Amino acid sequence: MLLPSLTTLRRPASHELTPEDIFESSLGGVFVDDLQNLHGDSDSTIVYRPSNPAYQEIELRTAYINGEEQRRKFAHYLWNAGILMAELMGGRPKPDVVDVRPKDQGWHENMTWEEGQWWTPAEEEQKWSVRGEKVLELGAGVGLGGIMSAIFGAEEVTITDYPAQPILDAITANVQKNISPDLRRKCPIDIHGHQWNVLDTPFAASHAHRYTRILAADCLWMLGEHENLAKSMAYFLSDAPEARVFVIAGFHTGRAKVVPFFEETIPEVGLEVEEIYEMDAEGRRRPWAKERNGGREDFGERKKWCVLARLRRRGVQPS
Repeated sequence: MLLPSLTTLRRPASHELTPEDIFESSLGGVFVDDLQNLHGDSDSTIVYRPSNPAYQEIELRTAYINGEEQRRKFAHYLWNAGILMAELMGGRPKPDVVDVRPKDQGWHENMTWEEGQWWTPAEEEQKWSVRGEKVLELGAGVGLGGIMSAIFGAEEVTITDYPAQPILDAITANVQKNISPDLRRKCPIDIHGHQWNVLDTPFAASHAHRYTRILAADCLWMLGEHENLAKSMAYFLSDAPEARVFVIAGFHTGRAKVVPFFEETIPEVGLEVEEIYEMDAEGRRRPWAKERNGGREDFGERKKWCVLARLRRRGVQPS
């Protein structure tokens, strides 16, 4: 199972394949040691098919970004960290669930698990659950984390990203496409623009310490935003002892940009790491490390890996 194999691009019927399209679709066969870690473009729909056959495929459009400021947010892509977040929250496949989804849409044949296998051990599965929780997604991009939270049984969901209308419009379209009116009545879903650590808006003022689960997937690549992101996490996180922040981030922009968030920033805002480790795109795990290979970590190898962490308020006793 590879994370990129869980997505494909669906282009409009009017789209004519270009040499670039053909080359892009064959990159995995040409560069077998490289790993695609971002998905999407302005002329296609990203289709995510959960590896758990209990869930239907999700169609996601990306934002039609406008200007350099919006482009630099990279909200117009889906990243592997976001796919892994969605996978973990859904839980492992049950032995009696039959995959009835269409098989004729170009999906890889290795998109199945052997019995008992999953991204995490069975005893850890519940720790990533959002069932019955009040969920906030920060830096949502296409909104996959929030959408899947509703499908996975959250009590309520709020999806946020940078307050640019094209980004919020894409998230709104994705929610409307993938979440039925019946489910939205059971699990209210709100979409808000939120710039990290801007806490004097009506939305922020009315939602302080509301959420028992906060999601952040691939939000650590800007060192200068670490403090702002962490302050938003601490502000919105519930004071309940069981409240947690889920953070998953790839190393494709460099380990040095990721490490300070956990080692320096988190303690400064009153949060602490409950558990942290690394996982690659096939589900292999290894301990968290601040540095590998003396700081000369191979680029092609490191982009296969993500860091996964669950955060809590400092001093909370382990559950």
